[in-house]
Amino acid sequence: MSSIERYIEKMGQSAQSPKAEELPPMPAVPPSPCKASPGQASKQAVSIDFVKLKAAGMLTPDTSQEKLSEEYRAIKRPLLRNAFGRAKLAAGSREHANLIMVTSSLPSEGKSFTAINLAMSMAMERDYTVLLVEADVGRPAVCRYCGIDEPGLGLVDYLADQGRELSELLLRTNVPKLSILPAGKHHPSSTELLGSEAMHALMAELSSRYPDRVVIFDSPPLLVSNEAVTLSSMVGQIVFVIEAVRTERSKVRQALELLDGGAVVGAVLNKFRGKSSAVYGYGYGAAKREA
Repeated sequence: MSSIERYIEKMGQSAQSPKAEELPPMPAVPPSPCKASPGQASKQAVSIDFVKLKAAGMLTPDTSQEKLSEEYRAIKRPLLRNAFGRAKLAAGSREHANLIMVTSSLPSEGKSFTAINLAMSMAMERDYTVLLVEADVGRPAVCRYCGIDEPGLGLVDYLADQGRELSELLLRTNVPKLSILPAGKHHPSSTELLGSEAMHALMAELSSRYPDRVVIFDSPPLLVSNEAVTLSSMVGQIVFVIEAVRTERSKVRQALELLDGGAVVGAVLNKFRGKSSAVYGYGYGAAKREA
């Protein structure tokens, strides 16, 4: 049994109620085509709709949800230590430790909720900047939940056309230290693009260009998309979101076995009620089974 499976068992034994706040479901419709023309760069400032985020139970810079804020402080600390602190040295200077993928086994477990809240919490740090990437290119959620209706071109467009400047695709938000890279337009070869040499080069650039940057990827679920498995091999850390009570342990085990073991994997138990946490639990450890 892996350390994450032991963590799930421990937290599950103390669970009191399956009811908790959750993100409203996304409309079951394909993403709308971006309105920017291929020749236009979307270099622009955008405003995150804080009212909309608050209504969905999410963190905002002026949030009054102190308990949720504390939960995400606890979640982000080991991630930041692995990326920038002594833990990085102890882990053997793991490559791309500042690239953090947020995923789950199945849809609707709360990965986008977690990715947005984690990005918002990290953007409140004095010493770091945050780039939030819509890497679930088949069903992008970040911009829609943030109230950004026309994000324009993004990740897929950059990978498909290396003549574009990445800086022109980033959205500067009204949170000073938070930028967003949208998914971009639908592309029939998105899986191949995410596994391309261009993507590997982009990941290297994102990891090394700015020493204070944390990059958070809202990834597809592992059991429904090959894109998630591809992306998992390029990041240094993975936040694995598990919906308490609903998600079967066999599905968690199946998803974890898809990971190659190169990244540090942490678990967030979402929609959880226990003695020490009203909504979330957090565990940290290797994904692979132990002998």
